Amino acid sequence: MRQAEALSVSAGAVVAALVAGGRFGPGPGHPRTTAWYARLRKPDFTPPGLVYGIAWSALGGLLIYSGSRLLMAKPKPGKRTAVALWTANVVGIALWPAVFFGRKDLPGSVATAVGMSAVAAAAAAAAAKVDRKAGVASVPLIGWLAFASILDAEIWRRNRGGGRR
Repeated sequence: MRQAEALSVSAGAVVAALVAGGRFGPGPGHPRTTAWYARLRKPDFTPPGLVYGIAWSALGGLLIYSGSRLLMAKPKPGKRTAVALWTANVVGIALWPAVFFGRKDLPGSVATAVGMSAVAAAAAAAAAKVDRKAGVASVPLIGWLAFASILDAEIWRRNRGGGRR
């Protein structure tokens, strides 16, 4: 696949996932979700809202970069697996907000975040076998998702029985 095509496909997928997931998040267009999230008991290590936007902008850029490199890579053993796992990462980005904010399912969101962490680790390992730079670009997502899993679990722990409203 040519560079422009690979970039278009990977950027389109990542942007679509971020937009799809963003449909569920707190903000001016979702006052009930904003109020529900504000009522949750959260740990002190919860980042401010601005950090999420910055983090996901950077992570989205890295996902676009890694996805485009994988799509441009010459056929070789493991390429299909690497692209499939990259795709699973992108799907997870759209899925998690639907579970946490849309369904307000705190235990389900923990399971989703932990699953996403495992997929991200597998995706980075698979990508590294196809294209070293794609693999390296995939590593920050693992760290963010591991942190998100811990944060998610702590929010669930602090709000057992009161998460769904």
